[in-house]
Amino acid sequence: MCSICDLRIEFSVDHPMSLGVAVETRRAIDVGLLPEPKLSIDGSRLRLKAIDTLKAAQQRLEQTLRPEELLALPDFFVLMIESRTWAFFRPTPTGFDPNCQPAPPNVASDDEAARDAVLVASELAMGEVVAGRLPFDAALREGVLVLDADEARRVALLTVWCAAYPERGFSRFVCA
Repeated sequence: MCSICDLRIEFSVDHPMSLGVAVETRRAIDVGLLPEPKLSIDGSRLRLKAIDTLKAAQQRLEQTLRPEELLALPDFFVLMIESRTWAFFRPTPTGFDPNCQPAPPNVASDDEAARDAVLVASELAMGEVVAGRLPFDAALREGVLVLDADEARRVALLTVWCAAYPERGFSRFVCA
């Protein structure tokens, strides 16, 4: 398991792209691309739902990647904007490291290579991606997910996320 639960929001880090993702999420809801969110979810339940979604994404990536593909990935963060839930993914030969203790992400540097790679995601959109109703590529095109990374890390992460959640041929079942 990646270090979702270990990343307490004791650090006050948001991401500069969060507002843009929020605006595009509202637009996607208005045009019918995303379902209307359930307004009755309180903050703690929203965070638990975000953690469940992140765990499902982590499992999908681990199940669809060969060990050498997994090891070729850079470390990366995922931010679920509605609940401000951060997750950190550090690849190992057997999956993502459950015991890593990352420092707060660097999201403010002007140097792309110095910034941490971050997938900024609407929880609503990520839930649709994980459920197989919205391909990862489509979510990126619509701006409800944004990948902030230098070119090399961006290509590596896009390749695996798009393979795990493709335009066509998505299956909820993955044979390991």
